[in-house]
Order: sequence, then structure tokens, then C-alpha cells
Amino acid sequence: MTQDKKISINIKSSTINKVSDEYPIEAPYPNNILIEVTNACNLKCSICYHPKMKRKIGYMSDDMYEKIIDEVAEMGIENLGLYTTGEAFLHPKIFDFIKQAKDKGIPYVYITTNGLLINKKKIEQVFASGLDSVKISIDAGSKEKYEEMKIGGNWDVLVDNIKALKQLRDEKNSKLRIFASYVVVQDDFDDLKKYKEMFDCLVDETIYTLVSNQAHMDNIESVYKSKLESKFNYLVLPQEKWHPCGYLWNRFMTTYDGKLTICCNDFEARLIYGDLNQSSLKECWNNEKMKSFRKIHKEKKFQELPLCDICDFVMKDFDTEMKILKQIEDL
Repeated sequence: MTQDKKISINIKSSTINKVSDEYPIEAPYPNNILIEVTNACNLKCSICYHPKMKRKIGYMSDDMYEKIIDEVAEMGIENLGLYTTGEAFLHPKIFDFIKQAKDKGIPYVYITTNGLLINKKKIEQVFASGLDSVKISIDAGSKEKYEEMKIGGNWDVLVDNIKALKQLRDEKNSKLRIFASYVVVQDDFDDLKKYKEMFDCLVDETIYTLVSNQAHMDNIESVYKSKLESKFNYLVLPQEKWHPCGYLWNRFMTTYDGKLTICCNDFEARLIYGDLNQSSLKECWNNEKMKSFRKIHKEKKFQELPLCDICDFVMKDFDTEMKILKQIEDL
């Protein structure tokens, strides 16, 4: 790995997901918001819940988006992500939405995407809109693995799009940051090396995450035993050491129809605490429902909430994950 190439790791232990027991039930307003502009997706990925989702597919209306952005700007929120459960570039107004946010003075607007829709025409719109960064979910280092994992995906289109995006970014001397993400799963050490060979020169940073739900735990040692110390084979904490999730304290998350959820992986919208059709972001943030969710997390009664008792953000040992991912940098 060259000295000037930085590979990011998902350091959740200090920034997102480990919450001090001192955190109050009534929290200050956050500086981050994720807006689900749509829950539609053009892929069926094997590592994603989306293909099983029963919630109605929809797209955020202009009126709802304008209401949210006006409130975000008024509150001084600095970080806006236009994605959660779907593919943001499927929304016909996505570039208008980005520009509207930038025109309102929101400092950092970003998107996570599968990258397949960022063709040459849309790349020009990316720069014209003022988007600050884009993160492309790649998760594979070869055509075979990529198209097996991401049903409906096209490896050649993805690679061409990323190359074109970087080329135009460099030609324009744009400040757009290009990130990628790679979810490390079982039996993929060789693929990880292929990924680095292909994409290290095409993206500014790669963010790695380890899959660590119970179904995958038995595979970690076999995958990394030749490269990683054995003490790093254990990622899921004993239940008594599970910890609250930081998302309840540090960000708003909206569905396309204006509901507020505590979870970015709430595909079925089951953890709702507010409705922006009836209330404001400020009114919802410390309402009784949200405070009850925070209380459940602080008391570690995760079994009372769907999703929370099976979620990495609650049960993962992020300090151990960080050590493993630091070693992955040097593979």
C-alpha cells in the first residue's frame, strides 16, 4: 500500500455507536440527519435485507423534502445524508434535492450508492449539484463475486462509472470526495486483495466493516487465521456487555413519507417515534416515544425493541473490530 493512500476503518467505538452511560434521556439536538429519499433499489444483494422488505416502495415528495430541509437549515445541522434503505439515484429529483440543500447553506451533503446509475450524464449532474461526497458500496474485488452477491449488478458498468467519476473529478479539480465501502465476510481474503488492487487507485478512501452477527462468527478464524492474531477472532460481546446505540443520540433519520425512525436499518419502519407530517424535527427529538427508546437502550433491555437485540451496533465489540481492521490495512 502506498504511503499516500489512506484506507479508512469503521471506527464506531468512539464516534457513532458506543454511548456513555452518562448520556441523558433528553438529548441535545444532533448535528446529523439521514433522509430516505426513496426505499426503492435496483439490486437484490445477498448481504442486505432489502429483497425481503414488505414496506411499500415510495419516493419523497417535493413538499416533504422542502419542509425537512428548511428545518435542517434553521437548526444549523451540518451533515446531511440522502440515503438509508434505498438507492438515492433512483429518485427523479435527487440532483434538485442536493442543490436545494447546498443552496440552504448545509455544509456537508453526501450519498451512499451502489454506483450503477452514475453514468456519464449523471456524473456531470453530480458536480453541478454541489454534492460533497459519494460512497460507493462495492463489497467485492472480482466480477464473479460482485455479480453473485449483488443480483442485478453489472461489474463492468460499476468499474466504468467509478473510473469516469474519478477522471472528471480530477479534470475539474473538484473537491468531491469519492469513498468506497467493503463489507468483509467469510472466505473472501483473496477477494479482498483483488479489491485493493482494483480500487485503491480509484477512490480516496475505503471503509471496511466486518460482518459479525452470530451466523458468521464461526467463520472469522478460518478466514483470517494466517494473517490475524487469534485474540481478534471474537467480535460479539457477552450479552451483559452490550451497549446502547449512538444513533438514538446523534442523528435524525427519516423515511420517504416523513416518519422518524431510530434506526438506519429499519427497512419495515417498525421503530417510529415521530411524524413530520404532523410535527417538527425539534418537537419529535425529545418526545415521550423517543425518550422511552433511549431509556430502553440505557437500561439495556434490547429485547423490548425489534431489530435492536440482533444488531451489531448493540452487541459488537467495536474495539476488537478496530484492531482487526487496522491489520487488514496491511494485508
